[in-house]
Amino acid sequence: MLRKLLDYQSSLAERNRFFKTLQPALNALDTFLFEADVKTAQAPHIRDAVDIKRWMVLVVVALFPAILVAIWNTGLQSFVYSSGDYQLMDEYLASLGSLGDYFGFAFKNQRFLTILYLGAASFIPVMLVSYIAGGTVEAIFAIVRRHEIAEGFLVTGMLVPLILPPTIPLWMVAVGVAVGIILSKELFGGTGMNIMNPAMACRAFLFFAYPTKLSGDVWVGLNSTTVRESLVKMNNAAGRSGVDGYTQATKLAQFNVTPDIKQIHTSAIATNNLGSAVDHYPLIQKLFDKWSAAQEGVMKLGSLTADQLKAFVTGAVSEGGLGLNPGSYIDAYRFAGLQYNLGDTNGDWLFFLGNKLGSMGEPSGLACILGALIIALVGVGSWRTMLSVIVGAFFAASCFEWGSHLLGGEGGAWTAATYGFPAYKHLLLGGLAFGLVYMATDPVSSPDTGLGRVIYGFMIGLVVIVIRVINPAFPEGVMLAIILANCFHPLIDYYVVLKSRRKRRVALA
Repeated sequence: MLRKLLDYQSSLAERNRFFKTLQPALNALDTFLFEADVKTAQAPHIRDAVDIKRWMVLVVVALFPAILVAIWNTGLQSFVYSSGDYQLMDEYLASLGSLGDYFGFAFKNQRFLTILYLGAASFIPVMLVSYIAGGTVEAIFAIVRRHEIAEGFLVTGMLVPLILPPTIPLWMVAVGVAVGIILSKELFGGTGMNIMNPAMACRAFLFFAYPTKLSGDVWVGLNSTTVRESLVKMNNAAGRSGVDGYTQATKLAQFNVTPDIKQIHTSAIATNNLGSAVDHYPLIQKLFDKWSAAQEGVMKLGSLTADQLKAFVTGAVSEGGLGLNPGSYIDAYRFAGLQYNLGDTNGDWLFFLGNKLGSMGEPSGLACILGALIIALVGVGSWRTMLSVIVGAFFAASCFEWGSHLLGGEGGAWTAATYGFPAYKHLLLGGLAFGLVYMATDPVSSPDTGLGRVIYGFMIGLVVIVIRVINPAFPEGVMLAIILANCFHPLIDYYVVLKSRRKRRVALA
């Protein structure tokens, strides 16, 4: 019946001007539902059922692990942070020590049903608006230009909700998708002609047009105001404040601290938990001995009270203190927890599995690895690009880490804390894993040559870390790094091809 209906619409298009105008949209529906009935018979084409539509569907399939984790993690965080119940929050934090306790918390009293509902309520509306707005723009341009509707938006429409926070207003999603698609793709001629990744262009437009909706406390629940009030209620009921208070800051926000916070400050804070295992311990002990000599009472480094530790870290340097501005102490305390895996929410395995705040699709490194395997195995994305991004990011982060220790005075103790951050942790934070798997590998906006993909990926990884560590305005550099590399990819391919041609000429000569 459906086949007959579509054939009837096609016959109307031959006789009716109105239906002829809508022919691209009707053809798009036909190709979406059915396999193409015409196959090429001569080289260089392959006689195969895998067309562009199914090629794009393979990418959507590779996104399934990230989608499932996005729904689960978004729902779980919303369930806990929006509850206003500090006992529930403490129970959740206590469950993060093991997977058994974690799932025990989630499945207790059938909480998982509420978690899945909240996650779906956050993700699905954004996805639907993304597809409707983007599909409408694609259809309009196809009708005006009188060409077929390309299937590229099958992937873009799914990527957009995964790189946005759950609190994003739906009208803003529609505006961002429409403007991003027009500026990044349609103005260049449509699918296959764009130089930038359309999903990244959508996010970049929203980021700069509505910065308060894509930064700050926007990463939990459906309404940021509700979550903020919930946390205030929990902190008041539990008697928590300052460094011990509940917060909805993302891990990248905790990483993005002022350069006034030095490595020695965060290491000194960590001595209460790790003792002499922290960096710069001999220098910290030397300064502490001088500072404690002027204080009343007996104190021992590593077993200080919260007030004593703060007094030492913020004390005057002339008296043996570490000279940190008291207003920056809370940020330094949280950075120390992130750097040294202190606290309930700072475990590396938690970051890898996906228990952290951020854009809906970015939390889980494990989900991204599963997606990367699917993409690489079916040949949709380049493993060279993905591996090069990792190498570039790790190389740049290692240069900052070891450079600060080797080149900075007193083992880098007085260099910025962000410089000495462990290199491997950068791979676990933010959207780097998601970006290198699903964004950097876009076949249209990335190089076509093997060497070009290596250079392109290395450039992305390098720029991500430079932005994170040096630029205080952008705690996450993945979006800007990929867009910048997109603009360079034609130049990269040009010089790689030019170099190979020169080698062939020399060989022939």
